Amino acid sequence: MLTALIIAFATVPLASFSWGLRGHFRSSEGMPSAMRALTAASSLSALLFLVLITTGDVSGLRAFVFVTVSCASAALFWWAVRTTRHRPPQLAHSQSDPDLLYENGPYAFVRHPFYLAYCLFWLGSAVAAGGLQWLAAALLIGWYYAIAKSEEAQFFNTLMAASYTRYRRRTGMIVPRVHGMLRW
Repeated sequence: MLTALIIAFATVPLASFSWGLRGHFRSSEGMPSAMRALTAASSLSALLFLVLITTGDVSGLRAFVFVTVSCASAALFWWAVRTTRHRPPQLAHSQSDPDLLYENGPYAFVRHPFYLAYCLFWLGSAVAAGGLQWLAAALLIGWYYAIAKSEEAQFFNTLMAASYTRYRRRTGMIVPRVHGMLRW
């Protein structure tokens, strides 16, 4: 019963993330090879998660944590999509310089809400499945952090450098700054 619940609640964020790859983000150069590698790593991690969930014993508490975090992940992802729907962000690992600075919606709290959504999901998957899923989650979360750092460096090559510096002072990169949230 808990296994089916976890699989059901994993489907929405994973399907959402998959849709975002082709249906939301933009890339003038097609899908970069590093993004293909990230997609493959995410797919393998999802498969590992499925195997661990179906062959392991999941407690009610771990299932509850996963369902809660998975819902938060999907909600954050779709809030970020709604915020950026008129001008979607560049696909991760794109070599193009950023051309727009988002500061509303979830971007008012965190500079990379899409990456936070992904990190929440993978963290929840590790809590639910345990074992090797912690390694997969750590790898992917580290990868998202590295992408975010790289993308931030690209902002400093644009006319938005000063604006981005001010924005960085107000918001967390992937984890929201509590003091910034309290002023909201």
